[in-house]
Amino acid sequence: MCEKPMCRSLGEADAMIYACRRNDVKLAVGHVRRFDPSYVEARDLIKQGAIGDPLYAAFHTSGGLLNNGTHLIDATRFLLDDPKTLWVIGGVERKTDRYERGARAEDLCAAVICFEGGVRGIVEVDTPDRPGIPEIILCGTEGTLQVAWGKGLRLMRAGEAGWDERKPTGESPFVAQIRHLVKWVDGEIEEHRSSGEQARSTVEIMMGIYESVRTKGLVRMPLKIKLNPLDEMVEEGVLPVLKPGKYDIRLRT
Repeated sequence: MCEKPMCRSLGEADAMIYACRRNDVKLAVGHVRRFDPSYVEARDLIKQGAIGDPLYAAFHTSGGLLNNGTHLIDATRFLLDDPKTLWVIGGVERKTDRYERGARAEDLCAAVICFEGGVRGIVEVDTPDRPGIPEIILCGTEGTLQVAWGKGLRLMRAGEAGWDERKPTGESPFVAQIRHLVKWVDGEIEEHRSSGEQARSTVEIMMGIYESVRTKGLVRMPLKIKLNPLDEMVEEGVLPVLKPGKYDIRLRT
């Protein structure tokens, strides 16, 4: 069980998966929203058709794309039943020498993800003027759903007045993900809900956002670059630091 983000590049993700397969090791990643009762119920409601056909999902978070963006991109994928990603396009600003636990981080970013079937994911990380949504909002042909970590969910169906507010309860997501891992190791389930392969798909999206900035255009999947495009841009001077002074938002240094 690894902490999120899984790693800092697609090449690292592939190396981790290969090493685990070669040594018969189970690999899971701590995208814990996959075990949060609110997210689990929201996913079930979407699969049952509560909002009709999903059209788009949007979220806003802070703390860097790889740090917290990974949680909500992965959670969006989970809510939509882990669809294939078709393409991404994004923008990044990095005028300060910002890091997060030793990894380069952007000052802010925004992106559009296109999933199979045309469903869009709208990504905002550290952008100003935070919108008034709890965590993730999903809109479909027959309704809207909002969900937030530890805070419950709200559902509004077409033709109905007001929100149906729910606060699902259940086992701690942190305990649930480990219990799920034990069942996987014991052979009781075929795959972990947050397996290395699932986490790799989330890493691919994030690296695709950076690659969109580097190539100045839309990036189709599968992603070809194995390095971290943000690192490449900084080291090549494409994203020059305009306000010198390296600092780490997590380590407070």
